[in-house]
Amino acid sequence: MDSPQLHAVGFDAPSLDQLVASAFSAGVRGVDTAPGFDLVGTYTDPSGARLCFVKREGQGVSTTGALASESRYRAQVVRFSDLLARVALYGTHAPGPLLAQFVALVDDPVAYPQHELRAGGQYTVIESLRVAALAIEVTVYEDAAAFEASPEAAPGGDLRIPADALISPSLIALQAAAIPPAEASPALLMGVEVLSVEPRRNTLTGVEFQYVVGRSAIEISCAIPAEVPVSVGNVVHGTWFATCSSGLWD
Repeated sequence: MDSPQLHAVGFDAPSLDQLVASAFSAGVRGVDTAPGFDLVGTYTDPSGARLCFVKREGQGVSTTGALASESRYRAQVVRFSDLLARVALYGTHAPGPLLAQFVALVDDPVAYPQHELRAGGQYTVIESLRVAALAIEVTVYEDAAAFEASPEAAPGGDLRIPADALISPSLIALQAAAIPPAEASPALLMGVEVLSVEPRRNTLTGVEFQYVVGRSAIEISCAIPAEVPVSVGNVVHGTWFATCSSGLWD
């Protein structure tokens, strides 16, 4: 089974079916009364790694990875599909400044009614949204100066990408009406300066990963595979998956 998203939090297994069976044997918390869904559930590992399940009536089970996060923000959430939402993060005290906005995977879709993406449309306010990122394809730089001297910081022309960039390509495309919501993804182009790093072991699989708290456009908790070692002060830049949770499973 080759899934960078699941690997970031140590969910490695010979097959997805075996992984799902192990998670259900270990204990899945779920909701089976949400309108339109047969099941919305999650397995939360003692390591903080999270495996999420969503099943629509008459459809197969969608399985995704996530991370129990210490990074929390007041947020406006517009869930526009079973698992994806437009997330706007704000400062602690209302009205507060807009800190960041992106498309993210939500591990608890029943916490947010589904709405259409449109200006002035409806949204759900979450006072303490848990925000995390899973490393998909990243490069580690010694520090911000090393990143800024690299080719990745200047991909072409006069364009410069800062070390603390947080860019949601799908959000940009949705705002420009360049893609329909069905083509959106939670992928971020993001740089994170490592503030702390903690080795963890996924209890379900025995696979190690790193729990990192870092500074990007926001402070964010991250999962990075063990084979990509990082230290405090490093800048980790590349493709990540954004995940969010209202705290339903905590």
